[in-house]
Amino acid sequence: MKLAPLLAQFLYTHKRLDLPGIGTFLLHNAVIEDPENTHTKPQRQRDSTLESNLLLKEAPDLVNYIASETGKIRALAAADLDSHLSLVQQFVNIGKPFLLEGIGNLVKIRSGEYAFSSGDILSEKMSSYTTKELSA
Repeated sequence: MKLAPLLAQFLYTHKRLDLPGIGTFLLHNAVIEDPENTHTKPQRQRDSTLESNLLLKEAPDLVNYIASETGKIRALAAADLDSHLSLVQQFVNIGKPFLLEGIGNLVKIRSGEYAFSSGDILSEKMSSYTTKELSA
């Protein structure tokens, strides 16, 4: 089962994603208009930011969301999230950026906090996958 698409879907749905030990991702929608072409509709671009909070301990809404989307019990969903976040922290602790699929790149800076650069959103096709397809 891939947890990354579920994290992105949670962020897109709730506009907020709390990741224990990392911080809070906030989603901001911005409308982008092409001044040269007035006949096309404005495109929506999603931009996310990170409020670093290393002391964040729990994310019960996220765990419940993962459990409901995967069909797992809450304890297994919490263990999956913890395992994924451990992997994220291992990457950033050795100086490697970690791509949070559909959200952006996360790196650790010298002060011990995280730096984040927003990335591309998941395609509409990705959000239409069922949980059975995600777990395959």
